[in-house]
Amino acid sequence: MKLVHMLSGLAVAVALSACADKSADIQTPAPNPNAAGATTQPTMQQPNVSGTVWIRQKVALPPDAVLTVTLSDASLADAPSKVLSQKAVRTEGKQSPFSFVLPFNPAEIQPNARILLSAAITVNDKLVFITDTVQPVINQGGTKADLTLVPVQQTAVPLQQGGGAATTVPSTSPTQVNPSSAVPAPTQY
Repeated sequence: MKLVHMLSGLAVAVALSACADKSADIQTPAPNPNAAGATTQPTMQQPNVSGTVWIRQKVALPPDAVLTVTLSDASLADAPSKVLSQKAVRTEGKQSPFSFVLPFNPAEIQPNARILLSAAITVNDKLVFITDTVQPVINQGGTKADLTLVPVQQTAVPLQQGGGAATTVPSTSPTQVNPSSAVPAPTQY
């Protein structure tokens, strides 16, 4: 029985090696540089911001850590910043430093805009490292920047005996809500 398996395995190996040898003889035509479709100009590369992300402390990141680098427009003081470009990647066991390249659309950036670069690392959807300094780029800082991440301070939330979060609204606050039994709650919509 073993002889049958060995002979059939040998036959398959010979057939595959014969096919592999034949494919080496097939000629593939080289592209003609003088053809009408050939381009002699270098390809245009989209503008980008690049750099390196460092972690201030020597820490071993788990394989499921996620690094997110964000390019945002923080020009409006009374509005949230607008994300222009963002890249999130799993570290897959790699450790700091991390290189990044964030492409951006120059049409989205006004000459006087305040463009900022930031980064963060999350583990199990919990923020563990962030940039703690403002890093202006493009209009005020060029297109190369290095970022340093610092650990996020973990704060425990005090709990009441009932299991909910403790309220800190003083009784004199205008936002204090006092239930009223004089006005019944609506029963129909």
